[in-house]
Formats: sequence, C-alpha cells, structure tokens
Amino acid sequence: MVKRSATNAASKRREFTQKISKVVQAKKSGKKGSAVSHSKASSNPHRPDPSGGKPGSQFRDRATINRLNMYKQKPNMQKMKERPTDPHAGRIEPDRKWFGNVRVAD
Repeated sequence: MVKRSATNAASKRREFTQKISKVVQAKKSGKKGSAVSHSKASSNPHRPDPSGGKPGSQFRDRATINRLNMYKQKPNMQKMKERPTDPHAGRIEPDRKWFGNVRVAD
C-alpha cells in the first residue's frame, strides 16, 4: 500500500477548497459563471444595452443593426455570373394567349 505524504494531500485539499469557494462566491455575487463574455460591438444586434435602458440613450434597435449589416455585405459575384448547367432551367415556355391581340404590319 502506498502512503500519501501529508503535504501532498494537504495541498490537494487546499486547491479543492479554493475552487469550491470561488464557485460559491460567483453564485452569491449573481454572476453566471461563464468565462465567455458577449460582444459589445456596434455591429452585433444581440449586444447588451450600454446605458442599461436609461431614457435618452442613443442605442440602435436590432432591426436597424441588421439592416446596416446587410448593406455592408457584398453579393457573391461568381455565383451571380454562373450559367445554369441545365439548358431548360432558365427558359419559360411561351403560351399562345400571350400573342392573342398582336397585329403585324405588312
């Protein structure tokens, strides 16, 4: 049987109690405990309100931010210039009723 030294066991116990105390403090302070913070960039539509909802703040709403982000995006030009592989993909079959009231000059 292997004996553990008293200092090794004591140091592990101390580390464990420190971790537990940090978790308890985080719960008491109201923090969620997540290490990942949300982006506060002006282009993020889900960012937190910097003024905390105070009246008179110049905070853009979600729809405005989404619209401005849409203006910044550029279309894929290669995809737009791509020709269809199926020859009948872009063709609309003509219908006789489209040409019913057409006169031709002789």
